[in-house]
Amino acid sequence: MKLVKAFFMCLGMFTSIPCPYRPWDEDARDWMLVTLPIVGLVIGLLWAAGVWLIPKIAMTIWAAATAALPWLLTGFIHLDGYMDTCDAMLSWRPLEKRLEILKDSHTGAFAVVGLGLLMLFSYEAADGFLLHDRWAPLIFIPIVSRCGSAFSVLTLKPIGHSQYAEMKSQMPQRITVVCIWLIAVIACALWLGPWAALGLLIETAAYALAMTWVYRTLKGVSGDVAGFALTVSECVALIAMAQFKYGGML
Repeated sequence: MKLVKAFFMCLGMFTSIPCPYRPWDEDARDWMLVTLPIVGLVIGLLWAAGVWLIPKIAMTIWAAATAALPWLLTGFIHLDGYMDTCDAMLSWRPLEKRLEILKDSHTGAFAVVGLGLLMLFSYEAADGFLLHDRWAPLIFIPIVSRCGSAFSVLTLKPIGHSQYAEMKSQMPQRITVVCIWLIAVIACALWLGPWAALGLLIETAAYALAMTWVYRTLKGVSGDVAGFALTVSECVALIAMAQFKYGGML
């Protein structure tokens, strides 16, 4: 029951998906991040379903909708973290000033530039990726990115102002997240083939690199930082999948 509550708490906090059941249980709070990859599965299923359905309604917006759907399904929460982190990291200020910028709710020039580049690459990757029978990899991309976020937050030192500063992390939670990641990669390989699974490995590497860069600079992890790495890794996954398609591998 605790995991069920944690899942719905996570679904309500990190998505804009309507859900009539929105419990809050402090005892289940520490397990929320473990259920984050399962929330990713829900997002992936809706993302893939949308990509399959949209061309039957309006072919002209297919690529744009493919790029935008994961942002819409999450209520832009991770995109907000991406923009805040761009402002902080690209300011090249001392650590204290970067952390101050990270907490600032105002949008700076670096956030706007970063968002523009993300939208450009996401749209082009989505346009190259799309085929009627190639929507299935989208199911797995949000699972893998959220495994990265869950594992990072459960493992790395939080930034002082982070909402995760008081969250307790235990080894079973981290092991569970790793097992979910492994199941997702193996299931993708068995269903869609090794090249699709390779796309997920590339996504994982992209998440690790993005998180390492920010973590070493800001000396900690927060929801914004995790959202930055998640957003970057999903864009890289789309680019990788598109490249494999062009190479005749998917």
